[in-house]
Amino acid sequence: MDILLDTTVQIERIFKRSKKEWIQNIISHNNCGSSTFVLGEFKNTIVKDFVTLYNIMQIENDLAGVRDNINDTVFHRSYARVYYIFNDLCKIYKDDYELIKEELRTYPKRLERQFQYGLKSPLFDETCCHRAKARVEFTDSKAEIAEVNCSKKDDFCNSCEFWEKYKAYIEGLENEKNLQDKMKQSLLKIVKDGESLKGNICKNLGDCIISLEAIQTEKKKVCTTNRKDFKPICDYIGVTLCE
Repeated sequence: MDILLDTTVQIERIFKRSKKEWIQNIISHNNCGSSTFVLGEFKNTIVKDFVTLYNIMQIENDLAGVRDNINDTVFHRSYARVYYIFNDLCKIYKDDYELIKEELRTYPKRLERQFQYGLKSPLFDETCCHRAKARVEFTDSKAEIAEVNCSKKDDFCNSCEFWEKYKAYIEGLENEKNLQDKMKQSLLKIVKDGESLKGNICKNLGDCIISLEAIQTEKKKVCTTNRKDFKPICDYIGVTLCE
């Protein structure tokens, strides 16, 4: 694997028309791959937001009702992602609401196929992220994806072992001034308070974990559209960002 694709790229190559060509060009001309950690983040974001949309569509009678419900009940980053999915479904099924509802249960598999599309290497799997294995479960009137949740008590993965193996690369990173505050706080909890990497700490350090995974690629390179957050980490540990 020459280049590791991060979560933003994996989402935006599916949904962002302005980014698709750039990302596809990189994938076409390089041996690109991703990781189970990235897949876990993908399921904890875009697939979980599909579940939100699915449940909204079980109680609304038309597309206008779905839009109103999204506007009333979905917030922050999930708001944009739910609309990515909703607009994609409307495009695929030409705004036929009944057909969309009929085909909804196949959509999570479609997302996972798109995540894997064009990747020439197996997923990097040192963290053994259990969220990557999560599946959407459907009942008569509801969907859920419970396995994307984890806590410090759980022993599902190898994230702590991964961190121990590569932590020398990021010693002192918590002092970098351009690092996002959430990551600084999480790093300090591990460095000073000896907290486990699991639970929300793992999620807050996602960009750092992906950057450490990219060290294992042939070109020590990561492809991301989140340059602002990745750049201080990658500069510190010697990983290159795709231009």
